[in-house]
Amino acid sequence: MNRLYPLPSLLAGTAVVASIVITQPAFAKSAKEVAQTAIPTTVQINNTLSPGDSGSGVIIAKNGNTYTALTANHVVKNPNSEYMIRTFKGKEYSVKEVQSLSGSTGSLDLAIVKFESKDGLTIAPLTNSDEASIGSGIYISGYPLPIKGGTEREYAFTNGQVTTIRSSNNEGYTMRYDAVTRRGMSGGPVFDVSGRVVGIHGQGDTVGPVQNESGGKTEEIKTGFNSAIPSNSFLGLISEAGINKSEIKLDNKPPANVDAEKVSEGDVNNWVNNLAKEIIERTIRRILPF
Repeated sequence: MNRLYPLPSLLAGTAVVASIVITQPAFAKSAKEVAQTAIPTTVQINNTLSPGDSGSGVIIAKNGNTYTALTANHVVKNPNSEYMIRTFKGKEYSVKEVQSLSGSTGSLDLAIVKFESKDGLTIAPLTNSDEASIGSGIYISGYPLPIKGGTEREYAFTNGQVTTIRSSNNEGYTMRYDAVTRRGMSGGPVFDVSGRVVGIHGQGDTVGPVQNESGGKTEEIKTGFNSAIPSNSFLGLISEAGINKSEIKLDNKPPANVDAEKVSEGDVNNWVNNLAKEIIERTIRRILPF
């Protein structure tokens, strides 16, 4: 099947070597193991002037103390707004630069944001999204907007399965999957079952508008089917983004051929809390060795 965004040259240059050296797919990871990569690399991207338009992103590159997060362009499209990055540890950083990545069609819904940190943040590995075929297990990572009456954005990590790979689609959303998502998760990463980023989530199918259960205002209802821009669309634009391939992590092994594990909200909350505790304990041991 022909794709709108072909395999980028930086992958193609290693294809022959990879076919000889790499004979086994990447190891399958449990949902918890994938989450241990997703949690520290997925960030909130908060619109300070219009909080309801905030989204998510994923840290994919590091150059000194400058970090680059990949997101959907519609999350950061307002040039008059200020944006803040917030990590799972609650630390905030000002976005210093926003760059739209429109691609050859001029409509690709991708962007990168850059920010400064001396905290030694983790970057997420990227992989060849052409390997994410129909039936592949995936996980969606992001920060939904607060429910009515709330103020905090709580981390979400959900499982799903690729259902369709389109040859082309508006704004580059050619990877479709069945997974639970909510507003605010746009721009967040889609991980394969081996813990590598295969796409950027940004669209959710809806029906309606229909009247809500209380008989009040009408609203659109999500169907559970969503779409992402494949990671290869970004990898084909790293020169345009001004990113050196040495700044990213690229794992080009085929993914394991297993389903994504079912994930509960309780599991995710425990993983976030446990990871935070582990980081605190490691920091204490480093400062106060016994």
